[in-house]
Amino acid sequence: MKIEYKNPQKRRGIFIWEADVNFLSRKRDFELKGVGEKEIVERAKKKYGEDALCFPSSGREDSFLVWLSHIKEWDSQKEVEENWNMEAEKNYEDRENGNTIGFFNFSKNISGRKQIKINFSLQAHEVELNTEEWSTKEYDKSSSLYRKYTKSDRWIGQTDDIVTLAKEITKNGSTYFSMAKAIYNWVIESIDYREGDRKRGAIKVFQSKEGSAAEMSFLCVTLMRSVGVPTRLVSGAWGEVEKKQDFHFWLEFYLQDVGWVPVDCAKKMFGKLDNKRTIFSKGESIFLEKAPENSDLFKINYKRTFFLQPEAVYINNSEEGVLALKQNKYLLVKD
Repeated sequence: MKIEYKNPQKRRGIFIWEADVNFLSRKRDFELKGVGEKEIVERAKKKYGEDALCFPSSGREDSFLVWLSHIKEWDSQKEVEENWNMEAEKNYEDRENGNTIGFFNFSKNISGRKQIKINFSLQAHEVELNTEEWSTKEYDKSSSLYRKYTKSDRWIGQTDDIVTLAKEITKNGSTYFSMAKAIYNWVIESIDYREGDRKRGAIKVFQSKEGSAAEMSFLCVTLMRSVGVPTRLVSGAWGEVEKKQDFHFWLEFYLQDVGWVPVDCAKKMFGKLDNKRTIFSKGESIFLEKAPENSDLFKINYKRTFFLQPEAVYINNSEEGVLALKQNKYLLVKD
């Protein structure tokens, strides 16, 4: 049993992240006193549009922080070259997952338009697991890899019902490979794909039996981890050249002495992958240097974000009022 990487496709692309931030003072912008935050936010949305993310400033130190994952080399993504339109304040390694992250600090000038562009080229390979040998070795359960990628985590919670289901699905599995295949089959047969679904997390998908590519991936990861198969998320984009790319999620499960095996529930691929992808990051609970301890609004828990696709953002202004943040990102791949 081995993983093969073949049929590389040259992909040249540009990723653009941009944001427009406006601070709305109660006094200057609305000339209101004693008005509640809810009404201020409603007026901000009316002024800047429903797609704007409007929220009260919290009275802490001014900050506007952005983290962007580098498009780097992985086993299926080689010969990567990048060119960023601005230099990051710091680049650092996410040692737990293998990602490389650029950190930007726009705190000196929060308001206004910000734009980061990444021009890149790479060779995207097809991936295929050669399954001539079906036996797989036992995991080293004392390893950090096993402990990290079998634990319950945010949005991939292992509830009693999910663990019971995972054991039922895999009761006839004789190897970790067959257990993973059984779980994949159950997900694609039992979960209806819903593009753009926002019911975040494995538990909600398990309950509703529908979800996007991300949500299907979250549930599949949770089920595999529940029976002791190390599994991780992959964040990226998928699409034909000369077209805007769809931001996408899939996953990988680990086999001892074999490596990481790809699975894409939304596109119904098990043990194989096409060469129409750009990988942004792998893993979850990704550490963000200089991040606040927690932020419910920006989904930062204990200085970690659940994933990078490929950005994470934190913004705050100390003056009384409301911040209106409009974000946009797109990825275009050329021939």
